[in-house]
Parts: sequence; C-alpha cells; structure tokens
Amino acid sequence: MIFIWLHGQALGVKSFACFVLGACLSSVQLFFLVLVAVRMHRTMKTRSKLLSSLEYESGHDVLTGVLNRRGFDLSLRQAMSAAGHQKKSLTLLYLDLDGFKQVNDLHSHAVGDRLLRVVANKWSRTIRGGDLLARLGGDEFALITGATGAEVEALCERLLGVAKASLLEEFPALQIGVSIGVAEFPRDGRQADELVLAADSAMLVAKALGKSCFQWALPSSERGRGVASPVA
Repeated sequence: MIFIWLHGQALGVKSFACFVLGACLSSVQLFFLVLVAVRMHRTMKTRSKLLSSLEYESGHDVLTGVLNRRGFDLSLRQAMSAAGHQKKSLTLLYLDLDGFKQVNDLHSHAVGDRLLRVVANKWSRTIRGGDLLARLGGDEFALITGATGAEVEALCERLLGVAKASLLEEFPALQIGVSIGVAEFPRDGRQADELVLAADSAMLVAKALGKSCFQWALPSSERGRGVASPVA
C-alpha cells in the first residue's frame, strides 16, 4: 500500500487521486504525482531488501553460508534465554577438524576452502531441523541443538561419520576427522561464555584422547587436569 501525506493525513493513492481531481488538477499533473508516489514506494522496498541482505550477511560466514561468529554469539544467547524461560536443556557442540592443517599444507588453501564448504554443507543436511551450525573461524565449528542425552551422542556419531568419509572426489585418499566437545546448559554453564569454554575444553580432551571422537564436558574443577596439548 502506498501512502501520501497531505495536511498531516495519510492518503492512499486512490484517495489522493480523488482529492487532486477534486482540486481540478490536469490528468498530466495527476499522472506525474502518482508516478512519484510509485517510485518512492519502489525505492523504499529496494532499501528494505538491501538492509535485510546486509543484516543476513553480517551474521553468516561468506565461505560456507552457515552462521559466523557474530551470528553464533547472538543465536546462542537467544537460545539459552529461551531454554531458561522454558526450563529446558540446551546442548552446545564445539567441533574442531582433525588434520585440516595438513590439507592446506599439502594441497593448497583453495582445496582447504572447498573442503570446509563441503563439510559445512554435509553437516547442515545431517543435523536436526532447528539446530544451528556456525563456523567460528578457521576449521572450528559449533552447533547449538535442543537434543539431549542419547540424541546428542547419536548426532555426534553422524557428524563424525561425515568428517571421516571421502569428501572431495578428486582427492579420494584425503582423510580428515573431527574432535567434538559437548556441553549442556545449564549444567555446564549458565552464561554463554561459560558454556563455550566448557565445550571447548571438552573438545581439547577429545583431541588428547586420540581425536575423531566426542567428549562430554567435565565438571569445572576437573577441566584441564592431566590433558596433554593436542595436535591439530
């Protein structure tokens, strides 16, 4: 609907046309007035679409199309707030690819980028509806899910299976994996940064235990004890 303001009152195009006709404007003048109104409407629609596009791009990773760090931080806070109000659990998975550095070193960063796109695409088709996948940077990803307990473990197994599979047809021998840390809200953290730290710490334990596996978060008092520094 297009509105034109006249003497402090909003008129639709048809009402405005009736008004100006009553004021004895010529048909040519009326035509140009309506044309201006239509162009203003189109300009506003274009501006609205541009703003929506910019907002989407600011929260999504250019390479993979999944959420970026900014989009993840916002989504995690919103998901935790909703879960808290509904008295529900929420699970955060922190995923770090195993062997990705060697892909870049042996094949090139272009191949590494393609691998990231393929992994993100396959993971996006693997997760449940409503789950949110994000690329935090480099070869690190995160997943926000409403799954709990055995559902989470089944989800982790599917994500592990995707990463272990042959992902690039032209490099059938290329193999990577993923180490996954799992933290649950509110048990492992009531604030976003606490939950991320718990999941990240659990991921490091998974790396130290041999990689290509998942590990639930330990109690905060036990995190970091006796865990060797992992190799990417």
